[in-house]
Amino acid sequence: MDNIIQFFYNDNQTIQFSIFIAVFIACWVIEFVLSENKFETKNKHALNNFLFSLLGAVVQILIGLFFFKLIIFENSEGIGLLSFFNIKSSIGQLIFSLIFLDFTYWVYHFLMHKIPFLWRFHAVHHSDAYLDVSTALREHPLETFIRMSHYILAVAFLGPYIWIISLHQFIQIVSKLIIHGDFRLSQKVDRILSYLLLTPNMHQVHHHYIRPYTDSNYGDLFSIWDRIFRTFYTLPKNELIFGLDQFPEDIEKPDSWLKLLKRPFNSKNYKKVYK
Repeated sequence: MDNIIQFFYNDNQTIQFSIFIAVFIACWVIEFVLSENKFETKNKHALNNFLFSLLGAVVQILIGLFFFKLIIFENSEGIGLLSFFNIKSSIGQLIFSLIFLDFTYWVYHFLMHKIPFLWRFHAVHHSDAYLDVSTALREHPLETFIRMSHYILAVAFLGPYIWIISLHQFIQIVSKLIIHGDFRLSQKVDRILSYLLLTPNMHQVHHHYIRPYTDSNYGDLFSIWDRIFRTFYTLPKNELIFGLDQFPEDIEKPDSWLKLLKRPFNSKNYKKVYK
């Protein structure tokens, strides 16, 4: 445990980034072996999604500079829910933080689907008609700003040790790559894991093109909130269609990166869903 604390306390970003790249490549190779999509099509699709990560990285770096200063200040002053309840042990803070932050992400994700203005930005992610590991990178920069703002508020309220935030964000990133992968677990394995964890099978249902499936399986790391709030859904692989019924044209001819950036600001795109 001490080694884990030291590693994430020192914020070894180079090593963490290397692991992120390794997981991405591993998922990509598995997809390439199992996928029926042509290599050229897969590369073009990935490039379109990768461009979102460049803008998103700028947003995260700018916000991150403020974010970590805030956490350091909270730790030094003993501010936050964990300090209020005098939870000081590393294990206690870690368990409480993982549960709390996972629940607040579920709430955030739920609201991104239910509030029309927020949905416009989140719909850019959901409009991907071909789900693969690169879809994890497909996030409108304004959604990145909204997501990071929510995360800062949740962490500021909680006040955990800074190494816990580094660990949590690392787990989040790796998990997002895996659950967006173009592969599935066996039905037996998925049934066991999905009692607690979000699985690729679950998240693929979340990317099905019509409701109520689009509005299901909101979890980040754990599936327990979807089971508690009855938003847990399953669907056989042969019935899955990715994308959104709002934008059926994306299946045949996906919009370019630039057009997708502009899409949330064109209200006519959403009238048939939110009248």
